[in-house]
Amino acid sequence: MGNGVKIEIIYDNPRLEEKLLLKAARISGVDVLLTNVKQHPLRFEPPDVDVSLVRCVSMYNAVHSAAVREGAGVRAVNSSQSKLNAGDKILTLSHMKRRGIPTPRTAVGLDSESAHKALEYIGLPAVDKPPIGSWGRLIALIKDLSSFNTIIEHRDMIANKLMKTHVIQEYIDIPNRDIRTLVVGDEVLAAMFRYRRDGDWRTNVARGGVPVMAYLNEELKEISLKAAEAIGGEILSVDVFEMGDGTYLVNEINGCPEFKGFIQATGVDVASKIINYLLKTARG
Repeated sequence: MGNGVKIEIIYDNPRLEEKLLLKAARISGVDVLLTNVKQHPLRFEPPDVDVSLVRCVSMYNAVHSAAVREGAGVRAVNSSQSKLNAGDKILTLSHMKRRGIPTPRTAVGLDSESAHKALEYIGLPAVDKPPIGSWGRLIALIKDLSSFNTIIEHRDMIANKLMKTHVIQEYIDIPNRDIRTLVVGDEVLAAMFRYRRDGDWRTNVARGGVPVMAYLNEELKEISLKAAEAIGGEILSVDVFEMGDGTYLVNEINGCPEFKGFIQATGVDVASKIINYLLKTARG
């Protein structure tokens, strides 16, 4: 079963996903070390584990947790660099563009003046995102300059410098849904549609988006694996827009994906897939 492999699960806010991972590990006979980074310090001495699965919600908690484990000679999944690449939308886009992966047209404004010029370049309607964030927070649909000025004013009030950076993207008029795939190693587990909730233009399941199973074709598999490779990730989700001509654009990547909605939509036992992958790769 577990073949003597010991897995560490590092987290900051325990969710259903972490409980499912722990259950799957125990069913497989795997010895698990649970590390809550809010309660326990991370040391640069190696813990008695073969691999650390980093499941922190906070991007910086995740990056730093992975980095400390790597500094101690322990493999972290995902790696600290991959966590950073996936967690920062500008870095994500940079890696995608360099590899020719199609994404929405984008311009970046590092302050209010350059943000206005970025919007001029992209045109209305557009989407404004901070470089860091999840669950659709602080993402705004810009329909006119008046609303954009209000967004800039509000974001300028936030002390965090990163929140003053504006990632301006063309608005993709998707057909009431987007697609999310889940990648584990070199396998794309399945795909699901995320349908918008009435009254909300975003599709995030955390905001009420409805998950429904989607057909996983070869094009979706290929673009998902290319996206994972681009940021160096092993376990992640890929959010994709389907265009009217049958092509796809990669919108975002999540380096610590929630998967309860994915299980609901597809029936795939994601937790067991992840644990089995870690068992196969824990000792190289």
